[in-house]
Amino acid sequence: MICWDNLPQPFFILAPMEAVTDVVFRHVVKKAGAPDVFFTEFANATGWVHAGDKAIAGRLVKTDDEHPLVAQIWGGEPGDMEQFAAHCAKLGFDGIDINMGCPAKSAIKSGGAALIRRPDVAIAAIAAAKTAGLPVSVKTRLGYTHVDEWREWLTTILRQDIVNLTIHLRTKKEMSKVPAHYELIDDIIKLRDEIAPQTLLTINGNIRDRAHGLELVRQHPGVNGIMIGRGIFSDPFCFVRSEVSEASSDEKTVDCSRIADNPAERSRQISSGDLSEKCASNQNDAPFTNALEHKSELIALLHYHLDLFDHYQPTLGRPYETLKRFFKIYIRDFDGAKELREQLMHTTSTDDVRKILEKYKYYDIM
Repeated sequence: MICWDNLPQPFFILAPMEAVTDVVFRHVVKKAGAPDVFFTEFANATGWVHAGDKAIAGRLVKTDDEHPLVAQIWGGEPGDMEQFAAHCAKLGFDGIDINMGCPAKSAIKSGGAALIRRPDVAIAAIAAAKTAGLPVSVKTRLGYTHVDEWREWLTTILRQDIVNLTIHLRTKKEMSKVPAHYELIDDIIKLRDEIAPQTLLTINGNIRDRAHGLELVRQHPGVNGIMIGRGIFSDPFCFVRSEVSEASSDEKTVDCSRIADNPAERSRQISSGDLSEKCASNQNDAPFTNALEHKSELIALLHYHLDLFDHYQPTLGRPYETLKRFFKIYIRDFDGAKELREQLMHTTSTDDVRKILEKYKYYDIM
């Protein structure tokens, strides 16, 4: 069970993202530089109650070394939320987070951001989730249509005695099309302090990396946590500590020497748990000392991702095409990256990717 109050402050969270933050990608991010807390992809309570694990398609698959790991759930039926939260507790999750901000059409039919317009259901859902005995948090937005909805809506949620409130600083209508409303952070902190000073406050939206998050915390004292979502697609090392931005550095990066060149050996490392540890220490002021090292680190992570995808494929059953969205994370910021990425997008298997990488020799693993 996660004790939110014992987390470092500010703490950092990898945002829950559909078809992204599964067990495979969480381990990749952990290898690059882990946040303080991981969330799962969001899983629908009603779907699970009526159809079982098939309905959630591997969204709650995890490993024993993933802690703290919070299960994010959503739905519009409090009774289903109660049953699903109890199931998550039995699976060994460290907390429950209720999604009250997803703008997807499939979610807002009954849950997600739709709960902003159904505060009575939101209140009942929180109470239902608490019966599982795990810490309950909420991730939501400023409002449904208008920014000025934020005060009434957040007041409702803060009165429910949750452990953490994560606010995506946009409305459902705004999606991610406008800049996050950082100008409201101080007012939200003041509201939290007045209503529920015991509730931790996490902000989300347009936050690039750890350094950016730390700067926002300095500008807005009272923020407890930083959640990074799409920033991970621009920099898989976005959670890495840097001496440039922090007085005491405990920076972690990928140790390429530990990732085997041979695919069979890499698979052995995964199965034996050799690659589940945090990355090797790096005392430099930045994760990369030169472009060659940067490229090597990125390609090493891609190989690790490929091997994990193969390893969990029998369990997750996800089609190969879903892997392609991740290529832009690793094949970037070096000469020839665009052309290489285009070739990878035409592949049909992980072995195809490995053959292309071998052909172009775009990695240098000792």
